[in-house]
Amino acid sequence: MGVLDDAVAIFACFSLGEPAIGQSEFVRRLGRPKATVHRALKSLVAAGLLEYDHPTRLYAPGMRLFELGQIFRSRHHFLDMVYQRVKQVCDLGGHTGYITVFDGADLMVLRVVRGSSPLAIASTPGYKSPAYATSNGRAMLAMLEDHVWRQRVPEPLPYVSPNSPRNHAELLERIGKIRATGRSYASNEIVEGVSSQGIAMRDPDTFEIFGVAISYPASLGTPELREKIAVLLDQMRTDLSIKSD
Repeated sequence: MGVLDDAVAIFACFSLGEPAIGQSEFVRRLGRPKATVHRALKSLVAAGLLEYDHPTRLYAPGMRLFELGQIFRSRHHFLDMVYQRVKQVCDLGGHTGYITVFDGADLMVLRVVRGSSPLAIASTPGYKSPAYATSNGRAMLAMLEDHVWRQRVPEPLPYVSPNSPRNHAELLERIGKIRATGRSYASNEIVEGVSSQGIAMRDPDTFEIFGVAISYPASLGTPELREKIAVLLDQMRTDLSIKSD
């Protein structure tokens, strides 16, 4: 095996269920000499393709891989369509929009549309939060079969806020309402004083689930505003489903 082959074999060992692995485990799986694996891991860390955690002595995919993934996603047709529709919604109300994907039990922000309002709320691409404690995350979980999201989400659920589900039973109740109405709402959960409404869609080509959230100050969350945003998100989902057929 060459250096590139070693790198490919190392990356193939990672999965959502096993995001960090030690050197001895790589040696066992790859059937390569310890010195060879060590050199390959050292080179990948130096290139930013892997990260090494000294306390645990485990290796995990590095930020450079995320950056390369972002380059790929920037050329992704469906993601571009979602982004343009989120931007239209945010331009109308001055709110902040997020497009997210799963990262294990969390969701990760891919793109942010910063609102024009001086009260705009925003994070940055790469930001992660528990999927079960966000409007878009729960909408994404609702698209999975129950046995699938139960394997993904820990039980009991780590505490986030009094407004977040505390266990699988409470989360299932929220998911049931989302499946029945197509609408998902969160308020004062991940960030105090912030409300959001979310939806989720599948890329028709890759079947990857994308989440969309529109966030705004909780103090502005009147029934009229909630309904307006809900209608815009419903229309976005319908239009994108038609265009992707």
